[in-house]
Amino acid sequence: MQHKNQERIVLVSDLIKKPLVKVPCAIIERGGKVLAAQRSAHGSLPMKWEFPGGKLEEGESEVECLVREIREELSVEVVVEDRLPVTNRDDIGRMIQLVPFICQLVTDEIILTEHEQIFWLTPDELPALDWAEADRDVLQNYFEHLAGRRIRPIQRLNRRKPDIFPTSPGKIE
Repeated sequence: MQHKNQERIVLVSDLIKKPLVKVPCAIIERGGKVLAAQRSAHGSLPMKWEFPGGKLEEGESEVECLVREIREELSVEVVVEDRLPVTNRDDIGRMIQLVPFICQLVTDEIILTEHEQIFWLTPDELPALDWAEADRDVLQNYFEHLAGRRIRPIQRLNRRKPDIFPTSPGKIE
C-alpha cells in the first residue's frame, strides 16, 4: 500500500511539463555515402557526431528550418526528401525532438561554419563514430529506412520463374 504523500508526489511530477524543442536534421546522401558532422569542441556535446540541423523557429515549417540550418552550417543548398520517424530525448529542462529528413545536395562546395569536420561514410561505417545520444536513434531509423528501400532476398527467391515457350513451332524440349 502506498502512502498518500507518495501518490501526490507522483501526480505532481507527472504534471511538470518540459518545453519541447523541435530540431529538424539532415541525413545527406551522395553517391552511396552519408554526411556525418562532428560538433564543435566549444559547444554542448563537444566532438560528438551528428546529422546537421537546428532548432525550429516560430512560424517556420520543418523543411524551411532544415534548408535554413544547412545553408547556415554547411553553406550548401539541399533538396529535402523523405521524412523519417521523429526521436525524442529528455534533456535537462527540456525535451528534444529530432525530426530527420533524407536530403540530397544541390550545391557541392561545403564550407563549415559550426562543425569541426565532416566525413562522407558508407552506411556500414556510420556506427563506428561517437554519435550524440539523440542521433543514435536517428541512425537506427535510417537503417530501417534503408532496409525498406532494398529488395529483400526472400522476396527474390519466392518469385516464380517465367514459363518458357518455344520461339518456333516444333517440339518443346
